[in-house]
Amino acid sequence: MLATWLTSRPIAHRGLYDLAAGRPENSLAAFAAAAAAGYPFEFDVHLTDGGNLVVLHDFDLERATGVSRPVATLTAAELPGIRLFGTDQRLPMLAEVTECVAGRVPLLIELKRQGSTDPRALVNSVLHHLKTCDGEYALSSFDPVLVYFLRRSGTDYPLGQISGLLRTARPVRRLIGRSLIGNFLTRPDFMSYELAGLPSRVVSAWRNRGVPVLAWPVRSPADELEARKYADNIIFSDFRPEKLMRRMSLAASRYRHQGRDSRPGGL
Repeated sequence: MLATWLTSRPIAHRGLYDLAAGRPENSLAAFAAAAAAGYPFEFDVHLTDGGNLVVLHDFDLERATGVSRPVATLTAAELPGIRLFGTDQRLPMLAEVTECVAGRVPLLIELKRQGSTDPRALVNSVLHHLKTCDGEYALSSFDPVLVYFLRRSGTDYPLGQISGLLRTARPVRRLIGRSLIGNFLTRPDFMSYELAGLPSRVVSAWRNRGVPVLAWPVRSPADELEARKYADNIIFSDFRPEKLMRRMSLAASRYRHQGRDSRPGGL
């Protein structure tokens, strides 16, 4: 059974980050802020050549640190000295994230790999760590191979396939991703799909088969209104979705008090 939080609670994209406030994306500060606010959050995990589970979105450090270097080459000894986006926040490991959150909110973990990374090693490393952790988790990936090995592992965690327009992907991978043909093999419990690619007939077909959809990235109240036409939940950044939800709830309440049957916004 799919965990209810995946469709009922907006999910913070890479934590509740605010670079101006010293909380860069995928940092312990951003994760702590999300947990304190009660938001589940999404983040990215890589397996280094040395077997460490490192949290960062990109495959290379350049955007986050200004130094061009593959994430996979990092050693555990180097991690404490790597600062994110010019702040005092350092590059975290998965164990530090789960320790920081301590089960206060559910976590949506995206697994990422480059060509040289053994998909089974990444899957097994993440699952082995989570066995020691309290809390609720869901696992997802753009890579159908990783979702396949997660499914083969027999894990009880909800598993998701991420996709979208995939503008920067190679043509074959873009076709496979947009068509979601891998879903027939991986049988995801949910999908995360790029908002810019919605509506999509393929996504709607899977949604009609009972596979919920999470829209990403949702960066404004206007984005949220659009996303909720085609998706069951949102992965958000740059705004607080509860402000919109409160307004919609108040508007719906006024309609009820006025004895009307219609509801604003379609939420």
